[in-house]
Amino acid sequence: MTPHDPTSRSSDSRPGMSRRKRLWMQLLAVFCGLLSFLTLELLCIAADWGKPDFGEDPFVGFSAIHPLFEKAADGMTWRTAASRKRFFAEDSFDVRKSPEEFRIFVFGGSTVQGNPFSIPTSFPAYLQTALETLHPGKKWKVINCGGVSYASYRLVPIMQECLNYEPDLYVFCEGHNEFLEDVSYSDIRDIPQPLMNSISLLERLRSYRIFRRALNEVSGRNSWTTARPDPRPILSDDVDTLLDHEGGFEVYTRNDDHADSVARHFQRNLYRMAELCRTRDLPLLLIRPPSNLCDCPPFKSQFSDALTADQQEAVRDLLRRSQQIAATDLTAALVLAKDAVALDPRFAASWYELGQLQRAAGQISEAGVSFVRARDEDICPLRMTSALEAVMLSAASELSLPLIDAHALLQSRCPGGIVGENVLVDHVHPSFRGHEDIAEAIAEWMISAGLARESRPTWRPEFRQTCRNHLQSLDNLYFHRGQRHLEILQRWAAGRSGGPPIRKQP
Repeated sequence: MTPHDPTSRSSDSRPGMSRRKRLWMQLLAVFCGLLSFLTLELLCIAADWGKPDFGEDPFVGFSAIHPLFEKAADGMTWRTAASRKRFFAEDSFDVRKSPEEFRIFVFGGSTVQGNPFSIPTSFPAYLQTALETLHPGKKWKVINCGGVSYASYRLVPIMQECLNYEPDLYVFCEGHNEFLEDVSYSDIRDIPQPLMNSISLLERLRSYRIFRRALNEVSGRNSWTTARPDPRPILSDDVDTLLDHEGGFEVYTRNDDHADSVARHFQRNLYRMAELCRTRDLPLLLIRPPSNLCDCPPFKSQFSDALTADQQEAVRDLLRRSQQIAATDLTAALVLAKDAVALDPRFAASWYELGQLQRAAGQISEAGVSFVRARDEDICPLRMTSALEAVMLSAASELSLPLIDAHALLQSRCPGGIVGENVLVDHVHPSFRGHEDIAEAIAEWMISAGLARESRPTWRPEFRQTCRNHLQSLDNLYFHRGQRHLEILQRWAAGRSGGPPIRKQP
């Protein structure tokens, strides 16, 4: 065997040693890279570089963001800014927070504000009463940040603002308003969900935020590159819903891609809220808002695109015949309604009619399923859809956030467990008693979370009696205005707001 024999043991062992060395060097390089990255991240944290800007929304931008609160003339009180009173009711709190005060901010839409009435009969106001009743020795302050038609993406900047007011607890109750404005997600919806999740994780790192901002600045300054225009839709500084305009109701058509993007945007906003609170070690309580299922027909039904004109007429005929014989032959009416659903499972009105017949036949469980499907197939979704509900439940689980299911809470007081007009005054807004129930549930959660102490075991009946007395103390004008507002709201939901014509998109 010659020294150069390629089959010799010595020549066979040297390549093996090289491979091991290369592997160790690669592992060492990866370790050094990770160590350098960790060092950079720790340096950014120590120097307070790359702080998150939670006003940034990758889905939408705003022409301007105005503060919700402004100082009163005496400088002693924060109050709702005059420029925001079109959408927010008047509320106020002290500039100087006393050491014994526990300050709660409640964010949401018109449900939080107490519509169709106002703050005095809203669940945040009742929460104040409940807390003062169960623990009168402590100073409680609940601030109502409920904006009419405000979606989650408009509430995140307000949450960021309210961090300046020394909050002790944030409460978020929204999900009905995500489809109200004309938001286009054409440049966003093509991004795969795993990539969106990866970006969300990266944006938690300060070093990544510094790198991203630096790259954006370089791209905008260098002459050899053209800054990419903002792909996000830029919304007005305040809410401008489709239904506020003549012709806005007609704009609503079936668009499953858009609905998916809305759900992804809602998820993103919940994660932004959670991260915002995490940076301040601030508790965040989520509340799933209730929806009227059995006493609210779909606002707009649309046939599937694949249906011919004859098939559409066949669905209408089946529903007409079902309604005509429902009082005399419920079983046959059910068969006709099921045939209509089978012919077009996307037509919301068929599901609602089927649900009513199933309810009349005592098929409560089946009716509940049909009513939910009717809501979800509604082309004008003014109620929180199942997709948005799933996003909220998933976010609560993944982020370990507490959640109160107000829909399930009110459902327990409804015949057959289907939420309707006995607990809601319209499609989404709770009755006075419903607001009391939600407030009591929040107070009970605060006790279990150690945020409140039950110093009076009789606080629940005392709280309810105080609410009764408060309701009776309100003048007739308060209820008259509420009833008038309810009528206006019903016309608005039906697309009859009487507003200016909607502007056509270019």
